[in-house]
Amino acid sequence: MPRQGSGSAGGIAQGVMSMPIVFKAIMPHGDELLPFSPEDAALLPLRRSMAAIGAALRRAAPDVLVIASPHHLRVPGHLAIADTAYAEGQVTSGRDSYRRQVSIDRRFNDVLAAAAARAGLPPARAGFQTAEGPLSTLPLDFGTLVPLHYLIGQGSSPPVCIVGPPRDLGIVPLVRFGAEIAQGAGERRVAFVASADLAHAHRPDGPYGYDPAAATYDAEAQAAAFHGDLGPLCALPDSLIAAAKPDAPWQVAILHGMMPEPVPARDAAYGRPSYFGMMTARFDAP
Repeated sequence: MPRQGSGSAGGIAQGVMSMPIVFKAIMPHGDELLPFSPEDAALLPLRRSMAAIGAALRRAAPDVLVIASPHHLRVPGHLAIADTAYAEGQVTSGRDSYRRQVSIDRRFNDVLAAAAARAGLPPARAGFQTAEGPLSTLPLDFGTLVPLHYLIGQGSSPPVCIVGPPRDLGIVPLVRFGAEIAQGAGERRVAFVASADLAHAHRPDGPYGYDPAAATYDAEAQAAAFHGDLGPLCALPDSLIAAAKPDAPWQVAILHGMMPEPVPARDAAYGRPSYFGMMTARFDAP
């Protein structure tokens, strides 16, 4: 696993004066969370929380929805930004599927690219096929689609921005990037979702095997969310991250940068029905 970077990531977000983001959340992306997947009692609290978070997003009525996904574009050494006119995809689970097309807010992509550059994250804006029109479409990954199912379903959607954080530049620039987004948003009402699953090493029969670090990481994540201070989670040692194998640290670091003060979580839930942990949490603006 790539290095997180050195220094205390928790200190960077403190003292930053920024415009509030109107909606901030951590949402997992296991496709078994989709409501048409097979019933599993262990998933019910997570599904209820995802639904509550989606309702809160719609109440917030943001101008733009920014999703950081670990499974969309990844460009080593750069912050990847989906820069097509649209993004479209389908995720299937059980006997049904969810398909969605969203419009990309390319004007807010300008804000994200500038914020990334100020934070020391070279931006990489990725297009596909054509510059404009219906063919200018990138695929949506399950890390984006599963949260979108609960956030907007088939209803009306604000324009969306999708970013893929790098894993090889450290945690610190990503925290700075979150703070820069908040400062650069201007009058735009911005919603941010960190699409993130927790540790993937909970079971010996899972694809990543078993490591006791997985339980440690998930416990730290739940404690950080409960207290609304993601700094300790962003400052965990590289060795623990490598052993636990979460896909959360990079997206959560961006979220931490948007939270200069602790914001205790709402609609929080945790579950581990298989080899990886999943956590939901919503953080109201202070």
